[in-house]
Amino acid sequence: MAYTATGMQALFPIYLSRMATESDRRDVFDSAVAQNENNLNQNFELLYQKLLTLEAALAAIEEGETP
Repeated sequence: MAYTATGMQALFPIYLSRMATESDRRDVFDSAVAQNENNLNQNFELLYQKLLTLEAALAAIEEGETP
């Protein structure tokens, strides 16, 4: 059985937002934090799906099947 690489999907960039000064607008800061949270959740979902695929392939190999 030959291994076929499935590749990895691109992950979303994560930036740790900081409120540099007191004059920064709170709503802009909150929006940046929310966007980062969304990107992080999407990254975790992509990694989780990839792990499920790998787990299924390993289970199939252990059972002597072709994944």
